[in-house]
Amino acid sequence: MEAAREAERTLNDALERAKQLKAKSRDAKRRLKTAKKAAKRAAKDARAARKAAAKARRLYKRAVARVAKARTKAAKGKKEERIVTPKRTSPSRNHPPARRAERASAGTRRRVWEVGEEGTDKRSASESAAAS
Repeated sequence: MEAAREAERTLNDALERAKQLKAKSRDAKRRLKTAKKAAKRAAKDARAARKAAAKARRLYKRAVARVAKARTKAAKGKKEERIVTPKRTSPSRNHPPARRAERASAGTRRRVWEVGEEGTDKRSASESAAAS
């Protein structure tokens, strides 16, 4: 009799434990399901964030290129907007030409020598010495 009660108690305890474990497994499955959903949601959000970052990067690069192009265009436009004035026909009185410039301009004006005329030119002196 005692043994039968003991067996009944162990059976009841085992059934109770089985019910508890079944409930725990159910809760664990629910938590697992919600965790999986949360992980999927997080993965989707991360993917969307990466795509948004890539799109923003592309837009930024385009905007920078557009601005650089506009800057170069504006710089070119400024250089061409000079005031065109006629060139001077008379020399400046405030800054007379340097002596070097005077000598250079004087050296460019060569005198025309007539045949038979002798001058102090080095070539003509050497030629006359070679001729005699």
